[in-house]
Amino acid sequence: MIGQRKFIKMWARTVGMPIGNTDNDKPEFLPITQTDVRKALAMRTFWILLHIITCLMIIAGNSKTLGWI
Repeated sequence: MIGQRKFIKMWARTVGMPIGNTDNDKPEFLPITQTDVRKALAMRTFWILLHIITCLMIIAGNSKTLGWI
């Protein structure tokens, strides 16, 4: 569980979400609770994955059109 929390904290800070261990943890400027931060992080992660999948589909479609496949 500790490794998973460490990964979530690292990923949250990578995508710009202010997250700490508790609501009282740094960063102190948290405008929302940790629960809401985790929900927002899940939505942002979905959005990033959607963009990656879309780009891969565009590349695959163009590869077929150009005769690379």
